[in-house]
Amino acid sequence: MGCLWAARLCQIGASVTLVLRSDGDVRRFMTHAGGQLSLEEQDAVKHFAVGASTAPELSEPIQLLLLATKAQDAEAALASVRHAITPQTHIVMLQNGIKVQRQVFVDFGPRRVYCLSTSQGAWLRAPFHVVHAGSGETWLGQLGQSDTIDATLLQSLPIEAMGITTDADIESRLWRKLAVNCAVNALTVLYDCPNGELLAHPQAREELLAVCAEIETLYAALPETPRLNDLVGQVASVLKATAQNFSSTLQDFRSGKVSELSQLNDYLCELARSHGRDCSANQLIMQRFHALNDQRKSID
Repeated sequence: MGCLWAARLCQIGASVTLVLRSDGDVRRFMTHAGGQLSLEEQDAVKHFAVGASTAPELSEPIQLLLLATKAQDAEAALASVRHAITPQTHIVMLQNGIKVQRQVFVDFGPRRVYCLSTSQGAWLRAPFHVVHAGSGETWLGQLGQSDTIDATLLQSLPIEAMGITTDADIESRLWRKLAVNCAVNALTVLYDCPNGELLAHPQAREELLAVCAEIETLYAALPETPRLNDLVGQVASVLKATAQNFSSTLQDFRSGKVSELSQLNDYLCELARSHGRDCSANQLIMQRFHALNDQRKSID
């Protein structure tokens, strides 16, 4: 997703620098990708020359920072570039969940931090070669229900290409997306299946219904969460629309990467405990996930 946004920014004439994890990543980008980012869509490929740097090497102040890491890596990534962040820097967060967004909102202040929720689809054909797999919508807003988005930020974003609409209540949107992710993602790992099979498999469907009911009850009890209207119906619609897709959590699990579930189901359990509420269905799912993850590590 970071590569997609970088390419779209290039298309509107922005000067883009990729902040990569290591010197080796920078060298690979310069040698294997030729210092170019490739965007593939509708059987056509476009190439864009962009800069690349590691965080410590950044010397100029950052005007717009699109934070495209996994949720569990976001705070460390921000800390690594903090020396280049100024009071004028716009920080735009692309993470799943809402836990890290709330923390960054506290750490950096409400004026600088923006959150995105998107249904755009993208995948990498090769390093730094991104395929825009499906057009969708993107919502942009600030936590705290602000209805004012800085005009300078809006002018610097690819509004049309990424289907950006401002949302004065982005926080509720993020909470609702969190509920869907908590219902779906971990179960796709436990059943090792594409999204749609959660509806077709009787036992998976039964667990899906149970966890949806628990999330609805929990949201109704917590002071910071919006009320959910027919979570089962919303989840079913997502699963049918993405029936052949594999969740990002399952993809991460299969490739041995750390999952985002600490920011999803584990976060719900954390909230439930802090308010003395039941979250046993989510806890059981996470116990099974961690056991499966430990088993995989022992085999590796």
